Amino acid sequence: MNRKKEIIVWRFVDGKIGHEKQSLALVNFLKLEMNIKSFDIFTTSLFFTVFNKLKSLKNLPSADLIIGVGHNVHLSILIAKAIFGGKSILIMKPSFPIHWFDLCIIPEHDRYFGRGSVYRTKGALCDIKKIGKKNPRKGLILIGGASRSFIWDSNSVIKQIKKLVIKNPQIKFELSTSRRTPIDFLDKLGRLKEELNKNLKLSNTKKQKNNWVMDKMHEAKYAWITEDSISMISESLTSGQLVGILTLENTKGNRRREALDILKKEGWIFYNQDESYQNKNKLKIFPNEAKKCANWIKHNLYQFKKNKKDG
Repeated sequence: MNRKKEIIVWRFVDGKIGHEKQSLALVNFLKLEMNIKSFDIFTTSLFFTVFNKLKSLKNLPSADLIIGVGHNVHLSILIAKAIFGGKSILIMKPSFPIHWFDLCIIPEHDRYFGRGSVYRTKGALCDIKKIGKKNPRKGLILIGGASRSFIWDSNSVIKQIKKLVIKNPQIKFELSTSRRTPIDFLDKLGRLKEELNKNLKLSNTKKQKNNWVMDKMHEAKYAWITEDSISMISESLTSGQLVGILTLENTKGNRRREALDILKKEGWIFYNQDESYQNKNKLKIFPNEAKKCANWIKHNLYQFKKNKKDG
């Protein structure tokens, strides 16, 4: 019987949910492509030194792939590769020279066209493996909050939610906030819920199960998401939902705005310029970037070598 070589992955994590979800998505799709065993290594600083963890790292199986997301993991990945070997994979445009890494997975809105091993994606990597039939009478509203890229205005978002629910009486909406959502918005949201009780249900973020949002994405045909939540927008599109945008005022030099403009131009997301709150985009399959990237890594970055004993 042929036995596939076990591929060892070291995944450097920094405690940021958005970062860890992307690297985990890639690892999980790699597991569908190859015989993967992964180990998580926590780091909290750009100057976290692998030397502090040399003993524990030496006790791990030697890494074939070293993966991470975020500026805080750059140095850790490079030091680990220099000492222990393996292929380095960074899921973002790095602050170090790109050719220092074996592969950089960079969103297309970063507009990098230079040298180096680069895989360009349309959105964030998402751990979504199937797209089911959606209920056209269900809608999901996902609220972000304060960020460096957008100026949060609770009153504006509340007004948009109110119009959305009123103009779609046939749809039952469920709304979820996030850890970034301001307290003043939550107060206003409570009053709005009383006014729109029949069509708007609020979900307490603290009481949700870990997969609550993903389950709802698989159920509801429509999602309306504040535009600061780029990762949620990518997950919603990948799950097969029709995505409408709740708008915010953006700050200067906003790369996230560039990403959204690309998605808007290509017809993936719906901006409500006419205030109809009727998503008029055609439903089409959004690329599953984590799946595509895992397949690319299998065939281009890491090649299987048959063990002679396997025949």
